Amino acid sequence: MNLVIVGCGTAGKNYINLLINKKKINKIYIIDNNQKIKLNNKCYLTNLKDIEKKNVKIDYAIICTPSYLHYKYALFFLQNKISTLIEKPFVISLKHAKQLISLKKKNKIKCWVAFQNRYNLAIKRGLKLNRNKKFGQTFFIDAALYWRRSAKYYSTSWRGKYISDGGVLFNQAIHLLDIIVYFFGPISKFNVIAGFNKKKLQAEDLLTLNLVHKNKVITNLKATTRANEDYKMSMDVLCEKGRYIIKDISLNKIYYFSEKKLKMDKKNSEHFLGGNGPASGMGNGHAKILDEFLNDKINKSSMKLDIDENLYILKLIHSIYNSIFKEKKYSTVKQKEFIYEK
Repeated sequence: MNLVIVGCGTAGKNYINLLINKKKINKIYIIDNNQKIKLNNKCYLTNLKDIEKKNVKIDYAIICTPSYLHYKYALFFLQNKISTLIEKPFVISLKHAKQLISLKKKNKIKCWVAFQNRYNLAIKRGLKLNRNKKFGQTFFIDAALYWRRSAKYYSTSWRGKYISDGGVLFNQAIHLLDIIVYFFGPISKFNVIAGFNKKKLQAEDLLTLNLVHKNKVITNLKATTRANEDYKMSMDVLCEKGRYIIKDISLNKIYYFSEKKLKMDKKNSEHFLGGNGPASGMGNGHAKILDEFLNDKINKSSMKLDIDENLYILKLIHSIYNSIFKEKKYSTVKQKEFIYEK
């Protein structure tokens, strides 16, 4: 089996480390502008032209480029009927998303997006609690992502711009938003306030979002990359008969509130590396994605990672951004007395 990895940054290197010792992998081809990448007896540099000329045989493709390049490479591989795994978000444009979904279905191949946190033990346990209503009906979720991304991080030509990357919602908090929708379903209405630090980036680096799900559950999501450290990602779930929290750097530990204190469920929690920057908290999910994705007998993801099942999250993010910049549906303070009427 031969693979190609497009982009050899943090995510690309993580995939190489996971694949390098797998016996069924013959060759790992790498497409990257950095010609000084350390190679070994399994890794080789290549380019799209060589693949197109059939000089290089590829069975699977993994795309880890900057977000705005995802579509270009995914389009190429899907047109050539090569199953493709794409880092989040699988594309930025809704138009491009629909084109890839149509092509994936037409050519009957796999195309998945890497929402690796869905494989976390804590997420699986929380989803089971939610479905079985272990603590009764959920009514409120308090979710937060407080991370640090420095001015240096945003100093590239593409980071922090809406056309190529997006802000804290599209880049970092998309994982948290994904899990919230994965657990509690689609949204009937929302409101949002965003904050901007124009010295660092064009897009938002601070956001507070209120979501009303179609099942009447209410979520408040707060996210920022303006913190001085990577403090947490968390989802605090309040139910009629109890409470549970999934938290840590990548939603990898689960706690239950009992006897007036939080107690960790050690069996269903994992330790991930913390620290600052995008390399923190990669977790164990990518390895589990690969186990499924590289299995020829598996056509659909057990965690619903197929791109056609993840168009909704893109639609939601585009709707939120439209609300920030175009709709301006913020309530204002008025000198009007409230009178309750039955």
